[in-house]
Amino acid sequence: MTRFTGDQIAFALAQSGPLDRARALDFLKTMDIRHSVGHWSAGDFYDRFAPLGYHSDNAEFGNTFEGQCRRTKAAGIDAIEIHQSVFEKTLNGDIDWQAVERAQNGFLAELGLTIPACNINTWTNPIFRLGGPCNPDPTLRRAALDEILKAVEIAKALNIPVVSVWPGSDGADYHFQVDYLQSLEWFTEALVTVNHACLAAGIKLAIEPKPYEPRELFMIVPTAASAVLVARRVNETCGGNNCGLTIDYGHQKMEGTTASTACDIAAYAGVDIHKFDINDARQGRNDQDLIFGTISIPESVDYLFTTFVRNYRGFYSQDQFTYRDDPTRAMERSMINLANLALKAVRIYAKKDELDLARTAGTGPDILDIVSPILVG
Repeated sequence: MTRFTGDQIAFALAQSGPLDRARALDFLKTMDIRHSVGHWSAGDFYDRFAPLGYHSDNAEFGNTFEGQCRRTKAAGIDAIEIHQSVFEKTLNGDIDWQAVERAQNGFLAELGLTIPACNINTWTNPIFRLGGPCNPDPTLRRAALDEILKAVEIAKALNIPVVSVWPGSDGADYHFQVDYLQSLEWFTEALVTVNHACLAAGIKLAIEPKPYEPRELFMIVPTAASAVLVARRVNETCGGNNCGLTIDYGHQKMEGTTASTACDIAAYAGVDIHKFDINDARQGRNDQDLIFGTISIPESVDYLFTTFVRNYRGFYSQDQFTYRDDPTRAMERSMINLANLALKAVRIYAKKDELDLARTAGTGPDILDIVSPILVG
C-alpha cells in the first residue's frame, strides 16, 4: 500500500508554495499527515538560567493543562500529548480521576482536542534522581513501574492509543556507576510488565531513545538501535509486535545519525515506529528542541520523505522548547514549516521512480539533479 492516493499526489503537485497557515492546515488535512503537540511545548519553560520560568512575569500566562490546550488550539493544532503526571493529584501521586473527567467532558471536548499519546515522567520527582525503572533501590524501581502503569490506566480512560516511555534519569553520569547489562535487564523487565497491560487494553507501547541528558554519560537506551533491541526482546517475551519506538528528530542529531536512518533501522528490524517527535537541533549538540525545519531543510525533507516511503501514518508531534518565544506562535510556525517541508517531500515522493534510477548511478550530482530543484524551489 502506498502512503498517498493519486488524488492526494495530484493535490500536492498543484500547490504553489510557500503555504501560509490556512493552506498549511488544509494541506496536512488533505494529505492525512497527522500533527500534534506535547503539552510541555505549550507551557512555560524553565532552565538553570531562568528557574522561575521565561513567562513567569506574565500574569495572564496560565501554565495549567487547560491553558496549554487553549494555546495549542490557538496555534491551529487539534491534538495534544500528555504526561501521566498531568492527571495526578501530586507529582507521581494518585490519579486525579475528577481532573480526567473535567478535561474529557470539558475543555478537551469544547476545543475538539484529542490526545494521541501519553508519555511518562519519572525524573522530575527527586525520588527518581538515580533512575526510574533502573533505580538501584528495588522499591523505587517498583514505584517507577507503577507510574508507567498509571499511564496505561489514564490511556484506557481517555482512549489514548500510545503510551511512550522516555527513560529520563535512567543511565549514568560516570564510568563504573552502573552495571549497564543489569540496568537493561531491569528496564526490559518493567516494559514487559507494561506491555502485557498495554496488550490487554489495545494500547501501543513505545520506547524513546536519547544518547544523554539529563544523565551526562549515557541514557539506558542511547540510540535507536538499542531501543530496537529492547523492543524486540519485549516482543519476544510477550508475543506479537506491540512494543515499538518513538523517534525524536533532535535525539538522532545528538546521536550523530538522522531520523531517516532511525526510521529505516526500525523497518529493517521489523519494529514499528508508533510516534515521531519533531523539532530541530545542530548535529552533535545538546537537545536543543528548536522549531522544526530551522537548521537543515534537506535533512528535514529527507526525513519526511523516508517516513512516507515507509508508509508511516502516525503522528508527528512537536517536542520543542522555545524558551524565549510565545509558544503559540512557535507551535504555529513549526506546523507551517512541517506542511511546507512535507510538500517538498511529497514532490520528491512523486518522483521516486526517477530517484531510484538515479540512485543506481551512485553519484551525488545524479541524485541532486532530481531533488535540488524541489529543495531550493
